[in-house]
Amino acid sequence: MPWALLAGLAAAWAALRMLPAGWIDGPWAAGVLPPLSAASAAWIDASPVSLTLVGAIAWLVVVAIVATRPTLARASRLAWALVLVTALGPTFELAWGLGYRRTPLEAQLALGAAAPTAEPTWAALDRLLEVAIVSAPTTSDAVALDTAWRDDAFAAAAACVAAADAFVLRRGAPLRLPERVRSLPAGLLLAGGFAGFQSPWWREPHLDGGLPPVAATSVALHELAHAAGWAREAETDALATLAGLACAEPDVRFAAALHALLLVRAELARVAGDDPAWRARLDAAWARLPAVAGEAWAASRAASERYRSTTAERAAAAVYDGYLRTQGVEAGIADYGRAGVLLLNALAACAEGASAPWCAQAASTSAAGGASR
Repeated sequence: MPWALLAGLAAAWAALRMLPAGWIDGPWAAGVLPPLSAASAAWIDASPVSLTLVGAIAWLVVVAIVATRPTLARASRLAWALVLVTALGPTFELAWGLGYRRTPLEAQLALGAAAPTAEPTWAALDRLLEVAIVSAPTTSDAVALDTAWRDDAFAAAAACVAAADAFVLRRGAPLRLPERVRSLPAGLLLAGGFAGFQSPWWREPHLDGGLPPVAATSVALHELAHAAGWAREAETDALATLAGLACAEPDVRFAAALHALLLVRAELARVAGDDPAWRARLDAAWARLPAVAGEAWAASRAASERYRSTTAERAAAAVYDGYLRTQGVEAGIADYGRAGVLLLNALAACAEGASAPWCAQAASTSAAGGASR
């Protein structure tokens, strides 16, 4: 019996790995993901502790019990232990892994693959500056390193990510995403150069407890986009940022705008190089930001520098790069680098008349005339 079950699980895992994008975009994204997301979000929000940790401990205990149970023959113990290990494969695919093989975000939004030229990039920068200015908090206390996170901001971020996902995939109703974001011990992730993660089976968002509030909100958006089933890092980051820009909650919008500005600045650096005129224009644009924006970035850098370990960062990057490549992400960890191009092309589509929610929010903040709250 266990050997037959083992063979069935292995066959199911292999079959799921071979599903074409059409099946993933259809039956999985529309039929499997919504009930899974609703159930996991309800359990995550109801639990006072990380279900990821509880589930991992429970699974290890069961494996240990099965592997050492004296009433079973050695072959049976081995078979049942292998069943428990192999079961991780198909359940991983159903809960998360298929997201790596869905139709890319740029195809879902009918965006071009090449980066826009310099002038559309400057236009996007101007729009993002307006969003950041209008959304900025009025005091430094809101962005300081020791300021507590706002759970209601995370709940708003979850709703905004769900709405953006529903727009992209034309869902009849948005996914239910968890509103609770778990805090991990400060430095646990930052030591390796990461700031958050979500578990594949539960899709439960976790953040490093050493993050200041603006960075934590930006990372929460990213992890919540993962929870919505977006797996590839560039697509996840772009969708999360666009969702944040469309959010009615000012703190979420501010965090998304600051992250987007850094992405756009990197693209401008790539396009314009060391041109002195570009440097002067960028300095003039950056000077429009309120002081609290620089303080938010400084708090984020301080948190990273406080905990970062070069050895841990290299090891974590190598492991994650290898993992991504096993999931079909040819660029590995360098896949993050596409996020700026995706974001810019989505914003350029707004200028061409697109009706995405992030286009409407950008227009409304610009119309506000730069008034700060």
